[in-house]
Amino acid sequence: MRALAGVEAMGPDGRPFTPSLRDIQRKVSKAETHGLKGLMRKPRETKPESRLILTKRWDAVTAGLDDALRAEIARRVRSRIRDLWGQGASYSTVQRLAGEHLADLTLKAGIGGDFAAIMPACELPKHTVEAGRAARRVHEYRTDAKAWDDKRPRVRLTSAGLAPMQLVFGDVHHFDLYVAREDGTLATPKGIAWLDAGTRRLRIDLLLCEPGTAVRNADLIESFMHMTQDQHWGMPAMLYLDNGSEYRFAEFLPDALKLAGLDGECFDRGKPLIRATPYNAAAKGILEGSFRVIEQKLLAPLQGYIGGDRMKSRTANLGKSPDAFDGTFAEFSFDFKNLLTFYNSNRQTGDLAGISPLQAYTRAVEAGWQRTDVDPMALMMAFSTEATRKVVDGKISVGGERFYCDELARHTGSKVRVQLPKYLHWPAIPVLTMAGAPIGIAQPDPVYSRLDPAGAEEAARRKGVARAAIAAEAADLTPIDVKAEMIASGQRQPVPPVPASKGTIELASGMAETGRRLTETPQARRDREHEAKQAKVRAALARSQRFGAPR
Repeated sequence: MRALAGVEAMGPDGRPFTPSLRDIQRKVSKAETHGLKGLMRKPRETKPESRLILTKRWDAVTAGLDDALRAEIARRVRSRIRDLWGQGASYSTVQRLAGEHLADLTLKAGIGGDFAAIMPACELPKHTVEAGRAARRVHEYRTDAKAWDDKRPRVRLTSAGLAPMQLVFGDVHHFDLYVAREDGTLATPKGIAWLDAGTRRLRIDLLLCEPGTAVRNADLIESFMHMTQDQHWGMPAMLYLDNGSEYRFAEFLPDALKLAGLDGECFDRGKPLIRATPYNAAAKGILEGSFRVIEQKLLAPLQGYIGGDRMKSRTANLGKSPDAFDGTFAEFSFDFKNLLTFYNSNRQTGDLAGISPLQAYTRAVEAGWQRTDVDPMALMMAFSTEATRKVVDGKISVGGERFYCDELARHTGSKVRVQLPKYLHWPAIPVLTMAGAPIGIAQPDPVYSRLDPAGAEEAARRKGVARAAIAAEAADLTPIDVKAEMIASGQRQPVPPVPASKGTIELASGMAETGRRLTETPQARRDREHEAKQAKVRAALARSQRFGAPR
């Protein structure tokens, strides 16, 4: 025991400490008497009367109520706070409406007084309101999917240990550099990029699109085939692609990958083709980082580089358009290929631990890695097995005919993959997500007569299917009309007091009469004119009676 005294040890919180002999003796005594429980810190004792039910002020005002009733009111107020956050209300709105809701519940519970008198005790402190803020993520999920996805928790990933071509990332990048077309117009080159995750090697095929055009599926297929025929690359075992429309052709790739017997079964996803989900920028961060390095270190020194903000393009001379690359597109492509060789031979940190992509590839080849080749003709045939469709109104269109299944109702507006027969006609269409997960079997969508009751019944059933998905998302939230709540809150406030008048500032009689004439209403004007006529009649009668009466 003496030998342990003074020796640095690691505490349960991960911090080092040096125990004394007396500390060790005290711990051993507690362990011998009470076991491991004796070494645990005793929980803090809190007197029942000092425990808050909701807030100090409200607890004091409602001290005469039954504790069970007070606890139920507190529970309902906390639920209202979450409901308001979940509907997108701001902090001040949540604090105000939830406090007024507490005042209503308190008055209904039997506390004397009126709303104005009880409201000060029902004002909610910041920590009580903030306790329900987590429900605001529901509103963010419904209204801003990208913001929600950017903040969701993720796992850390590594490519260490992957063999060359075991996983290849694909993406299309628009380089920030002007190159002149043959007609003299300026354009930015587009790069179809493939990155080998195991070695971090980067392969890019450049395009200079004509005005009004973009990268085509044919361009992507050609680039993919060039990669498979490159003696340093070959056939990938798994592809990780962007979710953009440029990669529609990739729906044909699973069959192409299976030609080499590489179906990705060793991966937990079990698919040879992985799609990055919408708004998921982190999914292709490995390629985005490589693009940044190429832009900032390789292209920035070149003439024609315009940087990331094209509205603030760098120019060599003020008042002139940005200069283009000093050469043809073919010359730029040649230079870019050599610059890419520089990139692949540059040392990297992270998964490569200080070696270059070229060194990582060389070590793998020397250790026995072999390339997988594929017949280009067989690869072309494999591209004819699948297609993509956009889900419109819960349906897909194949061969001019519409198909429907309940599962498709949840994918309206999205693109899906459909398995199409090569030679036969199928009465139903298997449908998968863009990531390859099965959705369902779509059947021909019947057309009903407007007078057929079966059509109305089916329409009602499909409406229920669409609502079921929404109901699942809002299961723990109470719908609240925030606008109506705010209007009601404004209406219930005390009427502002009317101050006493110090006196009236009057104008001259003629001006005062003119002012009254300008401000009177049409009805008041008619009443005034009618009264004037009646006054004239009364005056005339009075004169006639005075002069016509006998003496």
